[in-house]
Amino acid sequence: AKPLASPAHAACAGAASAKDFCPAVAGAGKPATAARLRALMVRQGIAIPEAGEIPMALDGGAGAWMETGKIDTLGHSLGAALARQIDAEIDAIADRVDALLAAGWRKVRVVTDHGWLLLAGGLPRVDLPPSLVETKWSRCAAVRGESEPVVPTYPWHWDPSLRIASPPGIGAFRAGTEYAHGGVSPQECVVPDLLAERDAAVAAARITSVVWRGMRCRIAVETGAPGAKVDLRLNRRQAESSIAAAVRALNDAGEASLVVPDDEHEGAAALVVVLDEAGRVLDDRPTTVGDGG
Repeated sequence: AKPLASPAHAACAGAASAKDFCPAVAGAGKPATAARLRALMVRQGIAIPEAGEIPMALDGGAGAWMETGKIDTLGHSLGAALARQIDAEIDAIADRVDALLAAGWRKVRVVTDHGWLLLAGGLPRVDLPPSLVETKWSRCAAVRGESEPVVPTYPWHWDPSLRIASPPGIGAFRAGTEYAHGGVSPQECVVPDLLAERDAAVAAARITSVVWRGMRCRIAVETGAPGAKVDLRLNRRQAESSIAAAVRALNDAGEASLVVPDDEHEGAAALVVVLDEAGRVLDDRPTTVGDGG
């Protein structure tokens, strides 16, 4: 479903086989891998920022596409322990949206390709003989030829002549699976489609330099925001995590100096943040206290 969730979905088509659940690039016959999807988007004029980069808003153009979050990776590796990581993952996604809006983007649409099932101790196992399928995952399997599994089957979106088998309810084809997706349950198929918009004109800001001299850092910022300030925090969203002696306003040259009074923070990972008059974070940059940024 990832190709379908991307702006490149119109350039994808069914492949000769559904066994890897991956469509092809229309006309090329090659699997629609993440790299090929990005190449297709670039041809459409869609910007693809580097990982972790917060690009300034573009005038005109077709917008930008970026991927964030590790929920699926954590689910497959941690199983039911994923529940402990959800809040941090959601906060990270919210931070990314905030940063994009602060960088001048008018709208940020958040989509995902699937939800999941999560059950401590494992989903109940459902038997599916290997002879009936081309390939089998926990929550889906590609049916082989004219085979007739006893579990429900559904036409594949990219080629309705090919069939996908899915265990009923919250069953899984593999024993001991605590986290899985690929079936047709509401939890897997009903996914959020969120649109975040700026409610007013928000000035953009970009940190251009962070230079440390001992426990003092000199910060340079490009911004047109009136009354912009800088702070040094352990958590981007939490003002109470500040380790600076005081929040400092930028001078007319867009510069300010921050001091960390407590030596116990030397060598700690922190974030330089730029704030507008209302205290909203306009930009941030990771740094190491006392070492450079």
